Amino acid sequence: MVRVPTFDREVVADGLTDGYWIQAVDLDGSGRPGLLTSGLAEGVVRWYANPGWQEHVITRLRQPVAFDAADLTGDGRLDLVVCHDYGESMYAHKPDDGTISWLRNPGGRLDRPWESRRIGTLVSAHRLRVGRFTADRPQLLALPVVGDAGGREGLDQPARVTVFDVPDDVLAAGGWDVAAVDAGSFTVLHDYTPLGADPTGTERLVVASREGLSEYGWDAGRHEWRTRRIGAGEHAQRPATGFAGSSSVALGTLNDGTRYAATLEPFHGNTVSVYTDHGGAGLWRRAVLDVFGDPNEAGEGPGHHVVAADFDGDGEDEFLVALRGPMPWQGVFYYKAVDAAEGLWTRERVSEDSAARIAVADFGGDGRLGFATIGYYTPGYFLADDPVVVVHRNRG
Repeated sequence: MVRVPTFDREVVADGLTDGYWIQAVDLDGSGRPGLLTSGLAEGVVRWYANPGWQEHVITRLRQPVAFDAADLTGDGRLDLVVCHDYGESMYAHKPDDGTISWLRNPGGRLDRPWESRRIGTLVSAHRLRVGRFTADRPQLLALPVVGDAGGREGLDQPARVTVFDVPDDVLAAGGWDVAAVDAGSFTVLHDYTPLGADPTGTERLVVASREGLSEYGWDAGRHEWRTRRIGAGEHAQRPATGFAGSSSVALGTLNDGTRYAATLEPFHGNTVSVYTDHGGAGLWRRAVLDVFGDPNEAGEGPGHHVVAADFDGDGEDEFLVALRGPMPWQGVFYYKAVDAAEGLWTRERVSEDSAARIAVADFGGDGRLGFATIGYYTPGYFLADDPVVVVHRNRG
């Protein structure tokens, strides 16, 4: 019998009028992960301290999309990088839409103003990651969702993946230098997950795009980007919706050593698929687990994010799928492998709240991983019913 952990629901904030991003991050150095949230409409960036969930308003930005956290100044405090000024939508970008900035952690009271400094511009910048990608130094990887042209033409153009070098002295620098650009690998690039470093220490990703799933990273020897397709994603819906491939991906490992990639497909899709790599041979096999309803009039489904982690403490990873709604396809579903080789997984709904994204962390400091979500609420695009920020503590 498969045991699903008990998750206790705790509301952090309700009555949301804006909701998209959520991330577990320790900004006050307490050793306990708090919650960073924002939305695309009002642009208020908040951090909720753990324990107690006291709200701190960090800043206000025009259309903040995604964040990452890193100690950029070397003072021991996590700063933030953010892409913002996104534009009307992925279908209506203009050439001057897309700004990337970093926010300096002031320390002490986090509701003091966070100084904002410009990094650069990038049309439709949609996801960010600080790491080492093309050089043995800190860098920022910026992943746009569509190409430079903007409008619907941009959907068929390659996303201009860009690496910025973090300056040696970020406080004295103006804009950051561009270290590398890849404008040929992906179209409609929605999300990624870390894959780990290669033998040289260069970070690699698995990218979810219209091309499906791809292992991706910089080949220092050849001085070029290397892409290896894991799977093609969902293509049967393309004639009706225009979307294909993969939208979100998470990597997990089972007790027998099997690696898997859990996905939502296609873009903002309705299909939950799992790719398994039995024996580590790199021959990934796809199994479709669920299809959550039909695409809406825009060609989109309710799925938006997927994460993987060991929630039940048995040494292997389960995965969670975030559905923005509306009901019945709303909330978070928990998947546990029964026989991954045969594509058999159990599924149970563990939350009914609209979920734009999922943040995973040990919120209680007891060694058990829980999760947090934010309701998807973007006026003019999608409005969840009764959107909230909520934590689900793992009680085992």
